[in-house]
Amino acid sequence: MFKPGFLLDTPEKLRAAMFNGSNVTIWENGKIADYGGPIEAIKDEFVRIGGIYYNSQQHEFRIR
Repeated sequence: MFKPGFLLDTPEKLRAAMFNGSNVTIWENGKIADYGGPIEAIKDEFVRIGGIYYNSQQHEFRIR
């Protein structure tokens, strides 16, 4: 399990959070862009949360 605020900065950490069903927040430019939820899918450089695809190069994902 990850602690709240933990940065998911590698594909392995993102996959582990998806496997665990962890809720994540989406950050952009140092601010919360969306309170998100569990990761639904990871494809190439995109992460789907709540039916929305986020580019992992433009966003940060943190455990909620």
